[in-house]
Amino acid sequence: MIFAYEPLEGGYNVPMRVVGANIPYEWLIYILMLIPLGIFIYGFYNRVQVWKLGQGEQHRNDQAGRRILSWLSYTFGQLRVIRKPLPGWLHLMLFWGFVVLLITTASFASWDKINFPPLTGNYYIGLSWLADVTGFLALIGVLGLAVIRYIMRPDRLNDTKPLDGWLLLLIAVILLGGYVIEGLRLAAQMKLAPDLQRLAYEQSASPIGWYFAGLFKGSSLAQVLFWHRINWWSHMVLAFLFIALVPFTKLWHIFTGMLNYGFRDFDPSACRMVENIEEAEQFGVEKIEELGWKDLMDLDACIRCGRCQENCPAYMTGKTLNPKITLIQAMKKHMDDKAAYLTHQQPEENGELAMTTSSEREEIDPREASLIYDVVTPDVLWACTNCRACVVHCPMFIEHLHKITEMRRNLVMWQGDMPGEAQAAFTNLERNYNPWGVGWACRADWMIDKGVRDLINLVPEDGREFEYLFYTGCAVAFDDRYKKVGEALVRLLHKAGISFACLGNEEQCCGDPARRLGNEYLYQTLAAHNIETFNKYGVKKIICLCPHGYNTIKNEYPQMGGKYEVYHASEILARLIAEGKLTVNHKLNQPVSYHDSCFLGRHNDLYDAPREVLRSVGANLLDIKKQKESGFCCGAGGGRMWLEERPVTGHKRINETRTAQLLEPDPKMIASNCPYCLTMLSDGLKEAQADETVQIMDITEILWQSQ
Repeated sequence: MIFAYEPLEGGYNVPMRVVGANIPYEWLIYILMLIPLGIFIYGFYNRVQVWKLGQGEQHRNDQAGRRILSWLSYTFGQLRVIRKPLPGWLHLMLFWGFVVLLITTASFASWDKINFPPLTGNYYIGLSWLADVTGFLALIGVLGLAVIRYIMRPDRLNDTKPLDGWLLLLIAVILLGGYVIEGLRLAAQMKLAPDLQRLAYEQSASPIGWYFAGLFKGSSLAQVLFWHRINWWSHMVLAFLFIALVPFTKLWHIFTGMLNYGFRDFDPSACRMVENIEEAEQFGVEKIEELGWKDLMDLDACIRCGRCQENCPAYMTGKTLNPKITLIQAMKKHMDDKAAYLTHQQPEENGELAMTTSSEREEIDPREASLIYDVVTPDVLWACTNCRACVVHCPMFIEHLHKITEMRRNLVMWQGDMPGEAQAAFTNLERNYNPWGVGWACRADWMIDKGVRDLINLVPEDGREFEYLFYTGCAVAFDDRYKKVGEALVRLLHKAGISFACLGNEEQCCGDPARRLGNEYLYQTLAAHNIETFNKYGVKKIICLCPHGYNTIKNEYPQMGGKYEVYHASEILARLIAEGKLTVNHKLNQPVSYHDSCFLGRHNDLYDAPREVLRSVGANLLDIKKQKESGFCCGAGGGRMWLEERPVTGHKRINETRTAQLLEPDPKMIASNCPYCLTMLSDGLKEAQADETVQIMDITEILWQSQ
């Protein structure tokens, strides 16, 4: 068999052609290619069949243009992946290396059949050079990722499996093998036709391959041709093996990730709505197949990168919740085990459920296993603070919180299994419409206590026209510390000449604690009352002090028809300062650690307005290691404000951990924007014995004191 180049106008064709034997080998390659493609299609089909087992309603066929743009930007821009710079850019290099190599391989193959694209002259040099360089960057990427996983060994990769290493090795060998083949081809060309102009041409087109060619200068032409053939066929076999393995290994994330980018949740941060709750025959999810198809696809999309794990406050303080391992991966294993029976790939054994026994213990048959008792377990579910760090940091857009909420609903509304503190909170909400349990008739008393009743248009009594409704929330009404914050906001709005009103005793809890703890029926009851009251008084715009009420009314009330313009107090105050309606007379001039509340920050992307308020009063905002999207939860979200946190040996409580982070840069004051955060961080300061040297205040209070 003779390897030779055929001269073309403007250059020489790229592949080392096999003169006189092209057709047999060419068709052999096509035939062999059908094997891995068939395996890939079979695996793809099986995974889709598993996703179709999902019974939950999930509609992701809206906003087609936005979904296409999301797919393009997050797939080819790797925008979520590169948020973590080192592994992110290494992954980007690997991804684009494969993309360019795929394009160039397809170009070379199509040119050989239809003479398009015209792989001659500068076009050939450019495309070949691009493939050479990006392929080398991909090789650097895979080696760098191996170093991170096996040498640096961060805790987020603590579940590394043997197959992870074999896959990295396979990719590295495929990439390296390509350069060896290219080097052998160039070495053969130098021996067959040592034309200086031609060699210079090839050197420009293949800068990396040229170095590999130098390794074979001392070999004879026969040796070079022999090893070229061996390596070429080995390269093909490994490439085909890669294709066949994709649906059955971690490589599957290549496709599930792209699908997730297109089918991700575009709705605001909100729990899913239970339609026709009065007629529902079951609440929440107890079986894996009761989730929606997108939830099941999420489980396949998880690449075990551990970014959710390293940002989870529950995991970081020693709780049983690990969003990667004890939630998503536990559910994925259960899904795979059970799907074999649900899709009839695993036959029944004599029509009975079989028990499988390991060397250590008897395992429950996947068909019998309860998702919320045997797979995820209640202690994992109740540990979640709904901080949304797992969702925000996941490069695959996996929706962890929806799954947790659905399982909590089943525990509460179907199983009747919940912590005693949660039951007490529900009782308080049912009887007095607030989780504190204070009599509902006292809801407006704080206005008199703080001397601001004459500044407030109380709609049920005064009935004057107003622009904004100040939804005070339960904390302002019943928490003695937060009543001061409500007073400060009322005085600031009055000073700025803002027309606003309150509902007084007609206001009820927004329902956030009930919904986040899994009591959807109670949430809808509270929300329906508030929406009816808002509509009765013609409410159009609402100001909230509590981020939990802000998120609920803004993002979740529209599910029940309650659509309003909803603002957090920090947004209104920042605007009033910018418009000159509020001025600062007394500068703070102190170093301040600002704490981003999860429901204002990660749930609603509201980071700048509170900082603008603090800067306006002269606060020297300190740099906190965990802030904005990477902020650390106070521990009270997800209804956990009403649950007791039991510390784990060797770990601090979540609020104590967060307080320590805020104290690290040595502030004189800690600023917050949430009643829950204010309470949790106040307790954290006392535990750290820093409450006498460091103040903690809401940004609204700080602004009022500067007037």
